[in-house]
Amino acid sequence: MESLLILKSVVTLQIDFKGMRYKIMNKFEIQIQYPNHADEREMEQESDLDIAEILAKFESISWRRQRVLQLQLDGRNTIFTVLNSASEAFLKITLNAYAKSENFEFKIESNIKLIFPQRELFGLMTRKNKEVFAIKHSTLEQVKASLTAFLNQDTQGLEDILRDSKTTSLKDVP
Repeated sequence: MESLLILKSVVTLQIDFKGMRYKIMNKFEIQIQYPNHADEREMEQESDLDIAEILAKFESISWRRQRVLQLQLDGRNTIFTVLNSASEAFLKITLNAYAKSENFEFKIESNIKLIFPQRELFGLMTRKNKEVFAIKHSTLEQVKASLTAFLNQDTQGLEDILRDSKTTSLKDVP
């Protein structure tokens, strides 16, 4: 009877520990700075958010209205920053109100280092290049994909997004 009680408490402890680990890994902080905020103290900040809450918060922002505000307040930006407290990784999304087209354009910055293999010497050698995840001109779809990949800690997804953004930006150059 005593061994059954000990076994049951060990199983309960393992389940509780796994639950705590899951919560620690997937909790994020967000900071949202709107153009009408005069300084960083007025920045909207929330912590202990999960993936669904962050995606819902991002979707709830009226980007069209933010673009108009940015143009009216000349020089102030709308910035959406997500921080993974456990790894200190961040993803910073800035709306570019001065885009050349009517479509939304964003700048994405992060401190996540990605590794890209690069073939050299007629393809005989492969060198690994480290690059920080950053896209200067990204679409709303790329931003959503980047945010989702960041929240899910999908470095391969981020590598694919960065690679695709480079190939599309090279095609746009005449």
